[in-house]
Amino acid sequence: MVELKKHHNYVAFFLSLGCNLSCSYCINLHDSGSRYAQAKRKEFSYKDWIEAANKLVLRNDLPLSLQGGEPTLLKGFSTFTKEVKPEIKMDLLTNMMFDVDKFIKEVPTERFTRDAPYASIRVSYHPGQNNIDDLIYKTQKMQGAGFRVGLFGIELPDAKLNKHIFEVKDRCLDLGIDFRTKEFLGEFEGKIYGTFKYEDSVCGELKHCQCKTTELIVDPNGYVYKCHSDLYAGRDPYANILDANFSTDMIDEYRDCAFYGDCNPCDVKVKTNRFQQDGHTSVDIINITKRKFEKN
Repeated sequence: MVELKKHHNYVAFFLSLGCNLSCSYCINLHDSGSRYAQAKRKEFSYKDWIEAANKLVLRNDLPLSLQGGEPTLLKGFSTFTKEVKPEIKMDLLTNMMFDVDKFIKEVPTERFTRDAPYASIRVSYHPGQNNIDDLIYKTQKMQGAGFRVGLFGIELPDAKLNKHIFEVKDRCLDLGIDFRTKEFLGEFEGKIYGTFKYEDSVCGELKHCQCKTTELIVDPNGYVYKCHSDLYAGRDPYANILDANFSTDMIDEYRDCAFYGDCNPCDVKVKTNRFQQDGHTSVDIINITKRKFEKN
């Protein structure tokens, strides 16, 4: 069994890195477009994911977050949600471009029902990609079936789009739909956006460092990584979730990295933890040094 420790803040299964949207500003495409290369790999089957989830021992305050890409693209998604052992609670990060009637019929509400300061099903609104009227309709239908659903939008650096996001937020709140915004992360028109703990960690000069995470993050092949940047690039996994010798002690090790400066914004941003407390950062980075040129 794999028992998560008290200080471990997040557990994420990236069920699929494929997506049925094509947002140019996608955070998963940070700096390299690597997600699409990853999406071409053979992914775990839903049976593999059930085996992996059933290895986990999670606290009541720590759900298993399903994400991607778009996690509902996993073949057998609903079977996965039904057949994992009942004590595992789940969160879902989705664009909700799925058939909600089928979802309501096939996915158990109790899997996504727990006491938390935010919705277990969190839907991302992407202007120009998914339609807000459709999302509102689906959200209300899901709520009526007993699911707790919240919408999220990005505070975009484009003034016109940002105005639209906040108009949508006001509309949703008037309808009794939880709508929250998050800051834009990364580069736009030559400027870096985001509140980051480590200087020049995003879109900066490549350097060496040592890094460890507070998270268990698993890619569609079941490989475990120390950060999202490595995961999206398919770079240097340190274990597979189905390895017989995998343990949470491995999460707590500092690991050498030659890609400081290409950090994924999700890892180094200053944000809230699972209790919605400010000041959390997913990774701890030490011993940052310049790269040395190697002689041929």
